[in-house]
Amino acid sequence: MKKFQFVWILAIIGLLAACAPKVAETPFQAFDFSGKGYKKKIDNFLILHDASSSMFDKYQNKQKCVRAKEVILHMNETLPVLNIQTGLQDVQAGLRVFGPTQGPNMKDSKLVYGMTTYTQDGLRDAVNKVKVGGLTPLAQPLEDAVGDLQESSGKIAVILVSDGIDTKKQSPVAAAERLKKAYGDRICIYTILIGDNPMGKKNLEDIAQAGQCGFATTEAAVATGQGMADFVEKVFLQKEQAVAKPKPVVAPTTVPAAPPAQYETVTINLLVEFDFDKTTIRPREADQLDEFGAFLKKYPQTNAVLEGHTDNYGTKEYNMGLSKRRAKSVKKYLVSKFNIAPSRLSTKGFGYSRPIATNKTDSGRQKNRRVEAAISTSVKK
Repeated sequence: MKKFQFVWILAIIGLLAACAPKVAETPFQAFDFSGKGYKKKIDNFLILHDASSSMFDKYQNKQKCVRAKEVILHMNETLPVLNIQTGLQDVQAGLRVFGPTQGPNMKDSKLVYGMTTYTQDGLRDAVNKVKVGGLTPLAQPLEDAVGDLQESSGKIAVILVSDGIDTKKQSPVAAAERLKKAYGDRICIYTILIGDNPMGKKNLEDIAQAGQCGFATTEAAVATGQGMADFVEKVFLQKEQAVAKPKPVVAPTTVPAAPPAQYETVTINLLVEFDFDKTTIRPREADQLDEFGAFLKKYPQTNAVLEGHTDNYGTKEYNMGLSKRRAKSVKKYLVSKFNIAPSRLSTKGFGYSRPIATNKTDSGRQKNRRVEAAISTSVKK
């Protein structure tokens, strides 16, 4: 028995060592932002680092856990911490790791750095100590981030680095929406996909969309010095306004140009509930469906993805079909009543895989029998 335990411990040590950051075949060259006229546009950033066991898997001849660490370390190299003009020396930073159980309480999400004044050395040391293993509670670090940021002030960037594979029933998109609600316009959510898992890609895209002002990208897009510089510029920095040199005052000879158009973002959400095992639109849902249809008609440049869901009664296969039929029922209603082009509405079914309430009560199951969608667009004021 002792011999078996010794061999098992050696195997675990080998796995953890395998995910230590390795020297890239082509050395990463960080872009130098010094003297480029930038200033910070965020006051806090929190990195959510996926260290679950699926990150042991290889993607294009390199383990995903190695790629994830390289992304964060390259970001850390690129941040213009030494440039006093940007003010990044005053930014608060944190690193939350999820996957491996941590400490005596065996938590699968833990803040291992911060929130504290950002330093390159501090973040690098924390990343290099990360161990890998355990399940992927993708919603948990987003939920925990609400508490991590409660003492913050100013603008916030949350950066999720993950393969997007989720092993828990709790909805990560709903968790991202709650994080957004907690901090409103102060917070933006960004995701970086490690690997090419289709469901993982969809999860991260949906999480970024829930943040409304962030975006989803991939490890491949930020792997080069220029790619990472583009990401850092969009997330952390903004150009300082150039001071115009005084010009001689002359009488105007032409009609002044019209001021530039100003835009605002308009958003609408849809949540339609259904009776048990039904796809029929209930009369009580007509008002919000009509409001959603009027929005689509008013803004013809918009499109919508109608996502169908069920409670957990019945088989997985049956509920997947039922969720798709519910989404198609809503699409048929909008197309026929508002003459919306069918190509603007796509449908997806998720069965009972994404509950928003417990399936142990009648009221919870009722909330899970739904079709939902969200649209945002930019329009002139």
